[in-house]
Amino acid sequence: MSLVYITHHDENIVGCEHDFEKAQGPRESIFVYKNPVVERAAKYARKLRERLNEEDKKLSVILQADGTRVLTEAKKSAHRTMGCAHTPIDPPCAYLRKSQGIKWRRENTHKCPKMPPMPPLPPPGSGGKKPTMVPNFIKRNRMCAGKTIPCPPPPRYVDTPVGARHDLLNSGLVPQFICRKDFGKVPIYLKKTKRMLADMNAVCAKEQARLLELCRGIKGFTRASVQSSGPPQVPGMRVMEQAERNEILEGLRLSLTEMTKQYQSMSLLIDSIAKRQRKSKLESDLRQVEQDILLIDTTPIIYVSEY
Repeated sequence: MSLVYITHHDENIVGCEHDFEKAQGPRESIFVYKNPVVERAAKYARKLRERLNEEDKKLSVILQADGTRVLTEAKKSAHRTMGCAHTPIDPPCAYLRKSQGIKWRRENTHKCPKMPPMPPLPPPGSGGKKPTMVPNFIKRNRMCAGKTIPCPPPPRYVDTPVGARHDLLNSGLVPQFICRKDFGKVPIYLKKTKRMLADMNAVCAKEQARLLELCRGIKGFTRASVQSSGPPQVPGMRVMEQAERNEILEGLRLSLTEMTKQYQSMSLLIDSIAKRQRKSKLESDLRQVEQDILLIDTTPIIYVSEY
């Protein structure tokens, strides 16, 4: 016994069985007598056979004329046997071009079932009973107006013969301020301010006492010497003069003015990292300059190293 191995073929055998069935011609019906039950069953079998034949002929991928490949729900592949004799290959000019790839589209075979029509809507006014008495809006409005409590008019006074009216409140003719509970008393915000100043003075006194304790080791340093002859002399340090202080303050204020001008001339829209970094740097520099100006203004004695 010998085996035959097919190594090459050049014929397309797709659909050979269908061509053979077509060549045989139509089959004769086995139902030669008419029976309603048999006819109904035959009709159902015929429709089922047609649907199955249509599904059997349908392929899983259908290539349309425009090159689009429609993906269906069929399980049958394009080649049931050994495939096409010659596989079509696209020319080289069709590669790496825009909109030249494989286009897929799923087949839409959904059919909405027929729904029964909606019942007609009832005519307007047929659901409820018609009122036997027409409402009297004039009478109802008159009754509502009679039950409404009127607003009391504001107190006024007349100061001219022709009857010029003015509000009595806030005019000075009514003792509405001297009868208040807090009239003639210190306001609450002033009490809070005094309390805050007292706390700050206590903190300053403690800090001065601490500085005096630290400076007791300096020769000739006493409280009387501080009050009479000024700040004590520290070895290797000198007290900043007023001219030097004014010069430093003037330079700091000029820098503050220039940086404020740069900050105000920035764009309102901060949409980049560089702008955000520049804004944060200017804000930190402005804050530092303001702190330096405040420190020099509020510190009466500043020591500067002589080295």
